[in-house]
Amino acid sequence: MNRNNTAKKRISVTAYLILVVLAIAVSSVVFLCVNYRRCSDYSFTQESFLDLRNWDKNSSPLILGKGWQFFPHELLTPEDVRRDARTFAATGVHEYDSYDNVEITRDGWLNLGSSYTLNQVSPDLESMSEFGAGTYHINLLFNYDVDYVTINLPDIAQSARIWCNGKSVRHYGIVSTDSDSYSPTEVCADIQLQPTETGHIDLIINCANFSSPYGGILSSPAVASTSSIEHIKDATRLYLAVVYVLLLGFLIGGFYISQTFDGKSKFYFFMLIFICELLFEQFSASVTLLPGTWNYLIQVTLLIFTNYWTFLYYASLYPKGTSKLFDKLHFFEMTFFSLLTAMYLLVYWCFPKFLYLQSSTLANFILVLITNLYCMARVFYMVRRHDHGHYLYTLSVLVTTFMHLAIFVRTQYYVSISLHALILLFFIMVYGSYFIMDYVKTFEELSFHNKNLESAVDEKTKYIAKVNQDLLKNHEKLLENEEARKKMLSNVSHDLRTPITAIRGYVELMLNAKEPLPRDQEVQYLKNIHTRSTQMEQLISDLVQLTRLESENDTLDKMPISVKEMVHDLYMLYHAECEGTDKQVLFEAPEDDDLLIDGDAKKLLRVFENIIVNAMKYTRENDIIRIICHRYDDPAMLGGNAVEVIVKDNGVGIPQNEVPYVFDRFYRAENSGINKTGSGLGLSIVKSIMDKHGGKIWAESEEGQGSEFHIVFRASEFNFDEEPEDEE
Repeated sequence: MNRNNTAKKRISVTAYLILVVLAIAVSSVVFLCVNYRRCSDYSFTQESFLDLRNWDKNSSPLILGKGWQFFPHELLTPEDVRRDARTFAATGVHEYDSYDNVEITRDGWLNLGSSYTLNQVSPDLESMSEFGAGTYHINLLFNYDVDYVTINLPDIAQSARIWCNGKSVRHYGIVSTDSDSYSPTEVCADIQLQPTETGHIDLIINCANFSSPYGGILSSPAVASTSSIEHIKDATRLYLAVVYVLLLGFLIGGFYISQTFDGKSKFYFFMLIFICELLFEQFSASVTLLPGTWNYLIQVTLLIFTNYWTFLYYASLYPKGTSKLFDKLHFFEMTFFSLLTAMYLLVYWCFPKFLYLQSSTLANFILVLITNLYCMARVFYMVRRHDHGHYLYTLSVLVTTFMHLAIFVRTQYYVSISLHALILLFFIMVYGSYFIMDYVKTFEELSFHNKNLESAVDEKTKYIAKVNQDLLKNHEKLLENEEARKKMLSNVSHDLRTPITAIRGYVELMLNAKEPLPRDQEVQYLKNIHTRSTQMEQLISDLVQLTRLESENDTLDKMPISVKEMVHDLYMLYHAECEGTDKQVLFEAPEDDDLLIDGDAKKLLRVFENIIVNAMKYTRENDIIRIICHRYDDPAMLGGNAVEVIVKDNGVGIPQNEVPYVFDRFYRAENSGINKTGSGLGLSIVKSIMDKHGGKIWAESEEGQGSEFHIVFRASEFNFDEEPEDEE
């Protein structure tokens, strides 16, 4: 049975982990679709201008994803572009090779879209490679009342010069067709432009790239008001601020929680991972723009360090000596990953020109992939052999793998929040919550024991005095228990002696009779003997049952039970007994609720029957007994998901000062003498059965006004509509 439960639990946990991974994958796809910088819809004028006259600058930004003109292998000035246009208008032939209706893609000039047209002048025109130079050109036509617009340029590789209406407005790096005189830098800019009186903006962007796998404009520019562009940037800053706040809270809470760890290194490595991940996003060119190659150099450095901290974190989860395999590999794996990290950092910092090579991007991807796959294999190997943290560690290694590989996902983002940043937020929230909830209890217990230990050392005399007081109290309690035991034995012996004495008396009368007794008198004596024997048998049976209930070996044969049905059957029984008398029994229960609980049917029948019989016994002939079954909605009682049975009468009642003792063995209220029958153990047995079921029972009473017994069980979640599983 335990093996089956363990197997089912593993299957459910595996299914849960698969669902979490699928949820991350689906949310990532949704995020990429929602946050993708899509081209806006617009038309062209007869002069091939983008007609934006119907656009309101206070509305959403325009994404300029198509309609560009691109001149390959040329760095043209505005005068060159105008001369090319005049020549084409006069002769129908361009002076320079160009592509019309070009789309902006993440591959830059390596992918000009699917709807471009080629205006070829040179017969030996070569297609663009990743290295080279080119010129982008676009004409925008706004309404005459548009005074200023801001153009957002998220990414241009790897140097650029921007012209607006014939004037140079911005310069990034050194743009040149010669790789020796070319100088790269990160290009991410917001430039405010002023249209002409006719609403015209002639935008020319010269690009050069001799150091990156992709050249040209890599993300579609956006045109909007300055405030709209700022809102896009503010969204990125706000997102990072939220992650920083979460990280700070986790850092503070995690520091104190880590005091409970055998080794604190895993907490420090974990925090280093998070800090490097967040700094990686902070040094994105859209957030922090540094001159030259510093942005990308710092980002790659953080990526390599994050990769190394990830390895150290997963290596520190299980202490030395827990796995012979990884104990043997410890020196090798530490040496391998340390040397690999040092080699990568040395190459990039000594030769920054390698940063943008396609082979370097592939090498970074392979480094991250190998590290995460190794960590994944390590965790999967260890969780099969150790119970500690297996759900948390399995989930975290899957999420970190997703997160690190997301760095290499190249897409155009409307708001500059990358897929990596999205998973980072998910990771810090889920992992942080689980981390704190899992260890805060251990931390509290450790703090509690430490305080007790310090108190015991500092106040030794007080501690000894307290121990002496406790010993005295225990001694008094033992005396009380001994007195209770003697009283119980006295009650048992008295209750047994009474029927035995009566039985012996009737037997002696029958034996010592000089003449045969009349038949009716003889039958009466035998009936009395039988009654006394039954009383004695009931007392012994109750004692045995009470002793068995209070032992640890007693088990419950639990099954789903309808309280409503069980109590209703008893109601029908006692309702029939009351026929012909003035005593009434009433029953109340919801019509649409079976009031299911999990319990032992035989034992619970004893509970309900005992309480109802007592109510019948201690009520007068013209009294009313109410039996009420309903849901118990108080959250303080068994979590609120409970079922309650109330048995209420208006009989003799119980004195207020004796109500707390009604469940004690052999206890009878002073006013119970009028109906002094039974063993005196019934309510004690009821209390023991309720304790076994984890339920609650209590009495409320007022002498002369009646009594009210409350019986509360935790409700069952069993559904009769579900088909039971086949037993093997």
